[in-house]
Amino acid sequence: MYGFLFTLLMAVLHCQIVWSQQPFKCPGQSGYFPDPEQCDLYYECRKGVAKEKLCKDGMVFQANNPNYERCDFPFMVSCGDRVYLQTPQSSKNCPRKNGIFATPKSCTVFYQCRDGLASKMNCQSGLAFNPKAGTCQWKYLVPDCGKGEETNE
Repeated sequence: MYGFLFTLLMAVLHCQIVWSQQPFKCPGQSGYFPDPEQCDLYYECRKGVAKEKLCKDGMVFQANNPNYERCDFPFMVSCGDRVYLQTPQSSKNCPRKNGIFATPKSCTVFYQCRDGLASKMNCQSGLAFNPKAGTCQWKYLVPDCGKGEETNE
């Protein structure tokens, strides 16, 4: 009896997995189209045939024009309902392999990461790094800056 229930349960799970992994259907003959769930996954369609592509870790697909294949920084892209991302490939001072990242201890120090190599950057005097904009701005525009001790790393 338990063997039958286990087999039935496994069959149902298998059907759910197969059903949820349906191949991407190109909305047009040619172009670049976003995955409906994962922001850094997209498809290149040629003559109606989809080829799966993935942005570099830390970058997401800019889906505003199907004629262009463009991955960009997350602060430059509205992912909407595409909430999932590939597994991070982190290294020292780089939560992801590519991107611009704030430091937890400073409003003025941030790291620019390229292929997992971090370059330490500093904002000019009077400015603070805003991770939502990916740039230095006046401190009053950066919501969490100035709350607690600030240290330069």
